[in-house]
Amino acid sequence: MTLTCDELLRRLTDFGDGALTDSLCEELRRHLAACGSCTELEVDLLALSRLCRECPPPRLPGDVRRRLEARIGRGGARG
Repeated sequence: MTLTCDELLRRLTDFGDGALTDSLCEELRRHLAACGSCTELEVDLLALSRLCRECPPPRLPGDVRRRLEARIGRGGARG
């Protein structure tokens, strides 16, 4: 099986997560070794993933947090 760029794109996240079979991973590696465009995309996605892990989690403003916690405490009831 020879993967196209579109097929690789659809499977790239699963590839990075280790969720593909060994044979499919090997096919993706072969495609990446031969396709400069897909290799650039993989490098960009890896950099984006690293940046996301390094960023602090978003914080809700205090008033929004209090309202949300109050609503959750009431089981989401409006009032």
